[in-house]
Order: sequence, then C-alpha cells, then structure tokens
Amino acid sequence: MKKWMTLGLTLLLVFALSACGSKTNNNTAGNNNAGTAGGTTGGAAGGAQDIKVTATNFQFEPAEIRVKKGDKVKITLVNKEGAHGLEIPDFKVNLQKDGSAEFTADKPGEHEFHCSVMCGAGHDNMVGKIIVE
Repeated sequence: MKKWMTLGLTLLLVFALSACGSKTNNNTAGNNNAGTAGGTTGGAAGGAQDIKVTATNFQFEPAEIRVKKGDKVKITLVNKEGAHGLEIPDFKVNLQKDGSAEFTADKPGEHEFHCSVMCGAGHDNMVGKIIVE
C-alpha cells in the first residue's frame, strides 16, 4: 500500500512540475497577435499603450506597469521560459498562452495580475501589478 502511495505522489509531482514546459493553453481574451513593441508608450489620458510582458520561471518582466486612466491598453504575453498565462481579473483579461488582449484602463488604483497556468513550485509567487494613475 505504501509503495502505491509513493508512486502516486511521485506521478502527481511530476505532472505538476511538467506544466511549466507544456504549451497546451487557451487564450480566453484578446487575439493571438504576439510581437508588439516592449514597454509602455506614453501619452495623455485616453492615449494608447502597447505593453509587452515577458514570462519566465517564475516572474514577469516588467512586474509593475503604469498607465493613465482612460488609456486603451494592448498587453502582449511572451513566454521565454516555461508555459505561463497572464490574468488581470479587474479588467477581465486572461491570456493562457502567448498572445495579446486589449482593455481600457478605466479603474484607477493598483490591479494585480498573476500567472493563470499552473507552472510549478513558484506559481503562487508569479504576480505583478498594473497601476492606473
């Protein structure tokens, strides 16, 4: 009995850790046009922002993004290491593979984003924030 429990736990651990290398994901917001310019592009409120977020094990770059209230934001996720997603619940964005989504930054304050694909031991710490000024 103990042998089967050990085998079962080992297989469960292998499955959980292998998710980082998996490329089977779904994009539930936006389109799949990856490859926009990196960083934020400035402008007054109501402007346009193209933001590239790079995901590695287990962090986002940049981890902090600043935009102006009213900006139209196009956020593009690029996985450089492992398979990760990017979810921004406050703006109903959930990229589960490389791709882009657009939203209007109409809620001032700090808004958390996190990895939406179980990617291994550091998954829970893979967070960032969007600051809408």
